[in-house]
Amino acid sequence: MNVPGPSARRSQSRGLLIWLAALVLSLGALGLSGAVMAQSGGGFGGSSSGGGGGGGSFGGSSGGGFSTGGGSYRGGGYSGPIIINGGGGYGYGGGGGGSGLIGIIIVGVLVFMVVGYMRNSLSAGGTGGARGLGGALGSLSGTAQAVSVQLLLAEGDEVKKALQKVAQNGDPDTNAGLARMLQEAALVALRHPERWVYGNVERAQGAPNSADSQVGAWATEARSAFTDQTTSNYQNKDPKTGFAQQDGYKYKGDAGDMYLAVTIAVAAHALGNLPPAGVTNAAEARAALQTISSVNASDLIRAEVVWSPDVEGEFLSEDEAIMKYPKLTKL
Repeated sequence: MNVPGPSARRSQSRGLLIWLAALVLSLGALGLSGAVMAQSGGGFGGSSSGGGGGGGSFGGSSGGGFSTGGGSYRGGGYSGPIIINGGGGYGYGGGGGGSGLIGIIIVGVLVFMVVGYMRNSLSAGGTGGARGLGGALGSLSGTAQAVSVQLLLAEGDEVKKALQKVAQNGDPDTNAGLARMLQEAALVALRHPERWVYGNVERAQGAPNSADSQVGAWATEARSAFTDQTTSNYQNKDPKTGFAQQDGYKYKGDAGDMYLAVTIAVAAHALGNLPPAGVTNAAEARAALQTISSVNASDLIRAEVVWSPDVEGEFLSEDEAIMKYPKLTKL
């Protein structure tokens, strides 16, 4: 039987102490991480009755894919290009060949329909006809647009209360109600530009179901930053029971916590004049929010609004904000 000598026993003791110290530090880090990750949040939204997907569903089946920078996202059966942030790159799904004669016939039919619609719109007059034409062109071509505006605000309990009020009073089960909630949320953000510190604007373009899925992905990413959804109003086919607010949520904050994150995303057949893509600044964020605030109910495909923290007095530290919202840039 071999008995370890003094030097070997000392080496084993040191190894055991190091292992125990590492275990203690790891457990402490896990406890700290759990405390940091506890966070409230709020949200509302859904898909229109004529949208490209279900009210709460997102994600695709087999079909075309596109790159969003961090990885590949697969849309549901889309076979054309989707442009992210104004032309960073194109991803094509499996298109098919076809006869040139059939293509010419299809183009001719589309031109005939558009010309007829333009005549009707011009005879009706007004800007409403022009907007309707934009939506009709989007529907005819099978394309849609999506945009997401994410802002990090300095404090802003009044912003939380305003968004909670929109969630409480709105009805996302109708196209008109969902569009109104989206517009009011954009106006809440537009009324407080003095609080904007960081921001990010993203765009996508493609088939309606892919635009719907992209908005769902943006919303899911925003919701993943918090642990407790304390305010919500999502589609449930009953305008009287959709709103919910959780009581009893507790948080532990620090005096230096000061940030509120707000994400507003929409997919529509027509989104008006979006600002040129580029590095996000305050002017681009403002222009995108103004476009969102004027989306027509008839053009709407999907709308999602997410904010966090939601509980009065709770805010994020700068380190937490950087960790949870890495795409943001200084405005």
